[in-house]
Amino acid sequence: MAMQTFISALALPIASKDGTTLGKMITYRDENLEGRKLVYNIGDTSPKALLIYEKTIKSPWDAISIALILVITNFLGDRYEEAYRNQAVLASRFIDYAQKEARWVLPALRTVILDLRQLASLAHQLSTGDNKKSDALEDAARICNKAFTTCLLDRANKLPESRKWGTYQAVGHVLKCYFKVQKTALSKNILRSLEVQELPSLSEYPKSDQVTCRYLFGLLKFLNEEYAQAHNDLSAALDLCHYAAKRNIELILRYLVPVRLLRGTFPSTYLLSQFPQLQQLYTPFINAIRTGDVKQYDNALLWAERRLVDEKVYLCVEKAREVCMRSFLRKVWRASSKPTRLPVSTVHKALRLVGPSDVLAEEAECIVANMIYRGYVRGYISHEKQMIVLAAKDTFPSLQWRAGV
Repeated sequence: MAMQTFISALALPIASKDGTTLGKMITYRDENLEGRKLVYNIGDTSPKALLIYEKTIKSPWDAISIALILVITNFLGDRYEEAYRNQAVLASRFIDYAQKEARWVLPALRTVILDLRQLASLAHQLSTGDNKKSDALEDAARICNKAFTTCLLDRANKLPESRKWGTYQAVGHVLKCYFKVQKTALSKNILRSLEVQELPSLSEYPKSDQVTCRYLFGLLKFLNEEYAQAHNDLSAALDLCHYAAKRNIELILRYLVPVRLLRGTFPSTYLLSQFPQLQQLYTPFINAIRTGDVKQYDNALLWAERRLVDEKVYLCVEKAREVCMRSFLRKVWRASSKPTRLPVSTVHKALRLVGPSDVLAEEAECIVANMIYRGYVRGYISHEKQMIVLAAKDTFPSLQWRAGV
């Protein structure tokens, strides 16, 4: 296909405002068969040679068409950094165009910024392997942020035709770039903008946008140790996620499982069996909490420490040790016939059986005091009599979210 024929074909979805077809025509991926054929048939695809096609179609489509050919050419030649730079030109010009259009451009905008982020990731991976530093992801975050603003601040169109319906798809791409370059602090500006602008409820957006944003919002809260809010967002993401999207479900469970350890609720054996790596990692912790085996929990922490740190879940899993300790104390209490007065020495002896034999009585008292303070046990300690005075009812409250959890 000659360039002029491609440009003529490109004009059709623009004129008919067909964003879906337009998106398929301006991507470097396999679905753009016409673009791939064009690269093979056009001959010289150097930037200088392509300049002859300037002004052969209304701006900015001449620049977008030229940039597209360069993206495909460089991508097929495994020159990912150059492909990204050309895609950045394409994306910037397209976003400028989209600022003057309505909702119909959103499918094409989705394609453009997805391509941008994917090529930035490829360029970043390549530079990491070659010990070179690429700023592609940081630059992609800036351009995706521009797309986000373009959607968020649409005042020209009424809501049914507004670009606001593309806001959350852009949010997903911006946040993913921030996570890749470990600059999640920049996400605060995005979240603040969402709070102050009038937008439809997230539940009214496509499910794909809902799942992506709920997961990313939950991950941000998880990393900030806001576990109650993280639980809500991650649970919502899991409920909305398509059952066949196994990779997405596994990503959600990677953070939802440790959060749920904090409240003593566990995924079913069947669910975990579908994700062997998660099953291997969390089964020892789940079994330890169920049986109140603090020693097993501590051994599991040592065994899995490196992986838990790498996945940024160590602090949460370590905090869940308190839930295991609650199960241990409840086990001791039940073995003592559920008394309202339990000697500290009884807990001390039990701790020496399951833990280090040299644990001190003072340490046992301190552990119980902390569990009472944290709300895992209802009662108080009589230090003078070395007695734990327990509530007659609801001695071990159900695990609810408390301040600081």
